[in-house]
Amino acid sequence: MQLAVLTALFLSFASSSLAYLVNVPNGYQGWKENGPQPLEWSRVDTDAEYFAVVLTNQDRTVLPYDIVLEKYVDGTHLKKEIRLPQDGCPTGDHFRVNLVKSADEPNTIYAQSSEFSIKRW
Repeated sequence: MQLAVLTALFLSFASSSLAYLVNVPNGYQGWKENGPQPLEWSRVDTDAEYFAVVLTNQDRTVLPYDIVLEKYVDGTHLKKEIRLPQDGCPTGDHFRVNLVKSADEPNTIYAQSSEFSIKRW
């Protein structure tokens, strides 16, 4: 019985490592508050072809609510310039980008970036 449980856990971890992965932004390469910003990811053939991009921050004093940045991204392109809101974007630390199923289903997260900073120009 324990072997079956360990095998199931191993397979779930292995399969989760073979999905969308956000490469940029990251803890070393963050974003600026204005203008197009780089988003890069990797994927496998079994990943969904399209996704939406959501900006989030656990510190709700910095970002009171999540922002949908892109509603329909072709995942096969592996990178995209993301335009931040025209009225600017909050600056600070602990931001993350989520690749989600759709703008209507933001809780179905395909991948999440590591934490990064958004800085002033």
